[in-house]
Amino acid sequence: GVPPVEEFQRIVPLDSGGTISLENINGNIEIYGWDREEVDVFAEKMIPRPREAKVRVFRRGFSTPKIEFDKFEDFVKIRTRATGNKEASVVDFYVSVPHSINLRDISTGEGNISISDVYGEVYVELRNGDLKVDNFSGSLTASVVNGSIRTSLFDLRKEDEIIITTKQGDIVVFLQEEVNAKIECSTPNGEIFSEFEFDTPLPASKASVEIGEDGAYLSLTSLNGDIRIKKINLDYSRVEVAADARRGL
Repeated sequence: GVPPVEEFQRIVPLDSGGTISLENINGNIEIYGWDREEVDVFAEKMIPRPREAKVRVFRRGFSTPKIEFDKFEDFVKIRTRATGNKEASVVDFYVSVPHSINLRDISTGEGNISISDVYGEVYVELRNGDLKVDNFSGSLTASVVNGSIRTSLFDLRKEDEIIITTKQGDIVVFLQEEVNAKIECSTPNGEIFSEFEFDTPLPASKASVEIGEDGAYLSLTSLNGDIRIKKINLDYSRVEVAADARRGL
């Protein structure tokens, strides 16, 4: 059956352009942009089920993780603390944030991270799991050990930096056809594929290109996986909420 859960929720005001950090031990993190000047954090702590024979050991060794929640003027800090066995500390987070946001230290050990409909600066770290950053505009630094990374980027600007690395896994980046960007890709044990023309014939294991002029900087590195750069189709499923909001439309 489904393991029992313990729920946690906090809703606090946060102006656009504020900062959030969320350090999880294990579990999924989903962050969505919305039109409110507030943050809604909903979390489910998984309560491990003991095998019958180990009930007493379970009671002593496995208490649910503690969620520390702090709100400063323009900064929300969320942290999971293990109270017993670290491996058994699993919390899934669902967080709604203003579209304009800085996401600092978004991290989890085992679990997937999904971020969508936001613009600003994002720093994310993940040990085992996949990362998806959808309908994003701004600067992104993403590091994954075991897992793939998929991102769709809109309205990239000269000051934006996209730095994506994974040790085991593929990287897929969707860009607008009219993007201005300098792109550097490296995958020692994989191949690079692109729907944009590169300076090097593809597939290759190292390649770079400058598309347009005065563009954003993208550095994509996968040690053991492929890198694919694709064009966003006009029938792309997401509305360009982030890009439009950033342009003030």
